[in-house]
Amino acid sequence: MEIREDLGPVRRRAMTLLLAIFLVLGALHLRLAQLQLIEGAHWRRMAENNRLRRLPLAAVRGRIYDRRGHVLADNLPTWDLLLFPDEAGNLDETVLFVADLGIGGAASLLERVNQRRIDRLAPMVVGENLDWNQVARVRSHQSDHPELSIVAGFRRHYPFGPAIAHAVGHLRLVSEDELAENPRLDPNSRVGAIGIEALADDFLTGRPGERWVVVSAVGRQLGVVRESSSTSGKDLAVTLDADLQQVAAAALGERGGAVAAIDPKNGAVRVLYSAPSFDPELFSGKLSTEDWNTLVDDPRLPLQDRCLQGTYPPGSTIKPFLAIAALEEGIITPDWTVQCTGGVVLHGHRFRCWNRGGHGTVNLARSLEASCDVYYYQLGQRLGIERMAGWLETFGFGRRTGIGLPSEASGLIGNPEWSRRVRGTPWYPGEAVSVSIGQGPVLATAIQLARAFAALANGGRLVTPHVVVNPTAAAPVDLGLNPSRLELIGHGLELVVHGERGTARALAAFPVAGKTGTAQVVRLQEGVNSSDLAPNLQHHAWFVGWAPIDEPQIVIALVVEHGGGGGSIAAPTAAAILSAALGENVGPAPTQGQGG
Repeated sequence: MEIREDLGPVRRRAMTLLLAIFLVLGALHLRLAQLQLIEGAHWRRMAENNRLRRLPLAAVRGRIYDRRGHVLADNLPTWDLLLFPDEAGNLDETVLFVADLGIGGAASLLERVNQRRIDRLAPMVVGENLDWNQVARVRSHQSDHPELSIVAGFRRHYPFGPAIAHAVGHLRLVSEDELAENPRLDPNSRVGAIGIEALADDFLTGRPGERWVVVSAVGRQLGVVRESSSTSGKDLAVTLDADLQQVAAAALGERGGAVAAIDPKNGAVRVLYSAPSFDPELFSGKLSTEDWNTLVDDPRLPLQDRCLQGTYPPGSTIKPFLAIAALEEGIITPDWTVQCTGGVVLHGHRFRCWNRGGHGTVNLARSLEASCDVYYYQLGQRLGIERMAGWLETFGFGRRTGIGLPSEASGLIGNPEWSRRVRGTPWYPGEAVSVSIGQGPVLATAIQLARAFAALANGGRLVTPHVVVNPTAAAPVDLGLNPSRLELIGHGLELVVHGERGTARALAAFPVAGKTGTAQVVRLQEGVNSSDLAPNLQHHAWFVGWAPIDEPQIVIALVVEHGGGGGSIAAPTAAAILSAALGENVGPAPTQGQGG
């Protein structure tokens, strides 16, 4: 029997399926034609107006704490205004809008935009620390200026203000060279400019993140494409004492000068205060031209760190080091005496003592107590300039201390070789006489003097000052000084404060040993009194010493620019700082008005 299969239904279903496929494909082709040919221009504009933006995610910078846990540098949340210049339809209008917000001048902003040399997808920070009114205005005009974006950020905050400005430092915008060297930096990043902020910048700086977002034609975020989180910087504890910093600032007041204080056992820095100071908050955002000009044009030079960069004649504060040098060299004994009649003739010239009436018979202890210049004129003659310079360099003068902070000055210890090399002139014998009392070609910083006196206080070990504890730092250097001779110098410095004729009797209420110094700014002519000079020609006043006497905890070096006498000005100024350091509520003794 023959069986025949009916294929008609199959063919009908196949034709129906093919027809459906053709209809679908036809509809797709018609839609593609509509999108590409009829509406192509419209959708191209829409595609261009939905862009990818790279938004920076700010990294929180590490906080800085003092030795007692006080916050010296903190972070506060803020709003920043970003500009994507390549997305601006009319850049001039955008710049005028930003300027109208009170964010800088239109001309300077336009110049910044035109001079930028960064990735075209990277935004520019054109406004920092925006207030709520500015944020609201930007957001209400977002459709008019989609090239602007508000992002959350942080700004640096310094709770102790000018009292810690030079020591802690401030931030600045990263340079183009730094961007080229370090790809992890963002063009809008800030790095340490001076002070601890610069010293520990790598430690404090976090790693910024970024977020890639899709934005609409009016600048509204439509979605996040990808994101890399930021990494916060590390917190840092330093050796400074914020309470003592404030006391030092109050003690100097409106006068120029510097206060450096260290722990004589290990060199930990407790105070680094320079006056006049400035408000470091000015650098937390974009510094205005007006504020910058005010700082740089100030004749008092508030940006100069006088603790590390200010070099001054040390005056009589140098005498203890020449005394120990003469003892160690064996050219004098503690009983060696000089007859001071108010001056002495050397190399055909009369060199005067600060006490025109003279000090009479002066031995080593008395020379320090009364700060007799004639004693050191003749001691210096015995030592000679080469040995004087060599011993002063042994105590750290004439070179940087190694504190690690930027721009530290090395000071100066003049000698014949230096004179030939730098001045191109021979060394004159009379210059050695001046050096013997801390005048002439000899300059020192406050931190150098604090370090040198620490060696007298701690038994002859030269420490390295530091603000950040470093376990690998160099150990104190033993200078190999005779303990009994050091004790003689210490006794003389104790008499400076507690002796009947001591030049620092203003500190007699404290267990302090130290030395005053009066450093001439100009040489006085015969018959001219220092009080007759103009204020900017008055002598610099020094006090350097340690406390307590037998178990030293702190060494302080203080200079008051154009302050007058070391005994009448510097020592009383140091009283408030020593009182706070020792935890004693003791007022200074009446000033004696003595020189040296």
